[in-house]
Amino acid sequence: MAMISEQEKLRRRHCVESVIGTNGMEGIVLDAPTLALMRRFEAGDIELEQLSAAIDLHVSDMDLARQISHVPVERTAADAA
Repeated sequence: MAMISEQEKLRRRHCVESVIGTNGMEGIVLDAPTLALMRRFEAGDIELEQLSAAIDLHVSDMDLARQISHVPVERTAADAA
């Protein structure tokens, strides 16, 4: 990954803070993995396309985890004993 200028880091920081603020005004609190991805973008470790793909994957993983946690489990008589 190419180094980015301090000016670009500052621009990215403002973008990240704007996203965090906008989400906060809408009552959305970003989780630690999402914030970590955003900070990596801010630092120049990843590009916007990589950030977007990583967040999409993270959200998809969270949705799958929620679905799995709500799947009814069939209990048998042996389980009740």
